[in-house]
Amino acid sequence: MQKRRELDAKNILKNMAKIKIQQIEKRERYEIIGDFYDIVTNLKAKKEVIGFFMGLLTPSEALMLARRIQIATMLLDKKGYDEIQKKLKVGVSTIITVSRWLYGENEQFQKQIQNHKKRKKKRDEESKQDNRRYYNSVLDRYPGHRLLKDILGL
Repeated sequence: MQKRRELDAKNILKNMAKIKIQQIEKRERYEIIGDFYDIVTNLKAKKEVIGFFMGLLTPSEALMLARRIQIATMLLDKKGYDEIQKKLKVGVSTIITVSRWLYGENEQFQKQIQNHKKRKKKRDEESKQDNRRYYNSVLDRYPGHRLLKDILGL
């Protein structure tokens, strides 16, 4: 029975684009998806998560998921559907799906995207400070470069 399930799971993964949700019994769907969530939640380090998804997803699938995060971020920034559609080259139906996910009953989605935005902003600010420190140290090293520093306002 276990071996059959493993073969079924492999066939499902191999033919994922061809599979229709109705072709798999409800109980089996829950079991397959439950196994997937168990594996993901047991990944500890960022490196493990990246390695797992790099092996599991095609570049196209990874980009599709990442696009949904971008859409959610832009929706939280109060960007309009037209602007999102033009910038990210996605369909309105995708934007609507993400919007339903983002503004649905579970507030965790919004919270996670907001937390991501805060972390990204903090990383960007730290990176700018690091760049300033580096350029200041380089530009302070030689008298000829101090003029460039004064011109750039660093």
